[in-house]
Amino acid sequence: MAAIRDFQVDAGDIQSEDIHVTLGYDDHDSALVEYYDVTKGVQVFLRDVSKFEPLLTAVLRAGANHIYDVDFSTSELRKYRDQARALAIKAAIEKANDMSSSSGLKVTGKPVALTAYNYGGGSWYSACCGSRYGAQGFQNVIQNGGGGGAIGNDSTVALGKISVTANVTMKFRVE
Repeated sequence: MAAIRDFQVDAGDIQSEDIHVTLGYDDHDSALVEYYDVTKGVQVFLRDVSKFEPLLTAVLRAGANHIYDVDFSTSELRKYRDQARALAIKAAIEKANDMSSSSGLKVTGKPVALTAYNYGGGSWYSACCGSRYGAQGFQNVIQNGGGGGAIGNDSTVALGKISVTANVTMKFRVE
């Protein structure tokens, strides 16, 4: 905990997740407790990714012996989901028009039903306008947000890109 605090991580971004205590008994006398095995899990939300490797090194040097579930994400996820959803809606409309045109039909008017959701856990958006008939256009859009590459020149961590996926289902009336 001291190593984490040395990196000026906000106290609200540090959380004890779990504490396990196991008794270790003497091999020759099963009633005699020889030691306690104590494990404490701590979750750290690090807002400055450039501090990741130095913090990791510091907590390992301070005695941490397991690091689980390191996850890199963006604080602008909502922005990228909104952009991906807008692209998916545009693509679904184009696809509905292309499919209708190719089959000798014509899309008439606005969509009569719309459903949109994101992969990877997060917000699920849905709006439905009532009709169950018409042509359907399905379109998935994946937008890669964020910069990519490594944290720094000497880093051994490659951040890559964060994939943001929006799936849109639209129904249209056709003639």
